[in-house]
Amino acid sequence: MSRIVDTLHRVVTQISKPTAIIGILGLLAIACVTLASVTARAVFNSAIVWAHDAASLIIIIVVATCFPTGVLLRKHVAIEFLGGALGPRWTRILDTFGAVITTVALAVLAWQMTVIAGQEVAYNSTTTVARIPTGPVWWAAAIIVCVSVPMQVIVTLRIAAGTSTRDAKEDHV
Repeated sequence: MSRIVDTLHRVVTQISKPTAIIGILGLLAIACVTLASVTARAVFNSAIVWAHDAASLIIIIVVATCFPTGVLLRKHVAIEFLGGALGPRWTRILDTFGAVITTVALAVLAWQMTVIAGQEVAYNSTTTVARIPTGPVWWAAAIIVCVSVPMQVIVTLRIAAGTSTRDAKEDHV
């Protein structure tokens, strides 16, 4: 079982890399749009009217792309002082419990994002100024977060098996 989970972990690590790149490119796009808008305001005394709309949609994707890498790097909030005081066995039990809770919370988030995405499409929602449809962006973000749920399950299984630690070099993307 551990071999299968480790193989799956390597696969999902490869999946998380493109999402991290998409997130970085999204931040770069927001910076470029902001720079262009500020420059247009300074030079032409008129901002780019669609800049805020574009940035607000891009940031949805940027935030979603943080989840796969964050899950694999175990960058969630953790309270570790109790496990350290109780010893290695309890540390693993508490880490596993925390990972299960994280899995449930991430699954609820993914579910709610699909609900929002469905509503955005059903209501033909658009941005305020440029009237860019928001549904496809929300669906893309929901899919990315949904993909993060099985990734978190794999991380949880590795923690439960004792093959994953916060400081282990092989855990890092």
